Amino acid sequence: VTVDPSGRTAYVANGDSDTISQYHIGATGALTPLSPPTVSTGDRPTSVTVNPSGRTAYATNSSSHTVSQYNIDETGALTPPDAITQIVATRNGPNSIAITRGTSPVVYRPKWAYVANAGIHTVSQFSIGTTGALTPLSPPAVGTGDFPNSVTVDPSGRTAYVTNGDSD
Repeated sequence: VTVDPSGRTAYVANGDSDTISQYHIGATGALTPLSPPTVSTGDRPTSVTVNPSGRTAYATNSSSHTVSQYNIDETGALTPPDAITQIVATRNGPNSIAITRGTSPVVYRPKWAYVANAGIHTVSQFSIGTTGALTPLSPPAVGTGDFPNSVTVDPSGRTAYVTNGDSD
């Protein structure tokens, strides 16, 4: 589950139905499904995150080894940007995605994204373009311990942390 930066919308990755549920968060915290209530993803989404600008969301899809990208409209609903940039290939078994902050003090522009790939024990790394599109870095992935299942970045944007599901 993730909540957008405004606190008005929540998104849930639904691994068994290959969808993301999307909800409006009311003043009391009550959830109301948006229209449509779900959007399609790749195979077995495991996490969803919204970049801090609140304009783009990403879902990791563990079985299709991809990241789905979405624009967020004024109601909070997710819409694919277009058929070409909607899905980005990653490494085997991505489980989560983290986004670093940008460098501008006035307008937030995320710069980097990282995806934990449990199936091949790596973290894929991407730059984030001005439209929110992900582009693989060189190298496209770095090694981790066994079965990385989550990645997060510290608030300074200088360090990424990875949890491993089965390391000794």
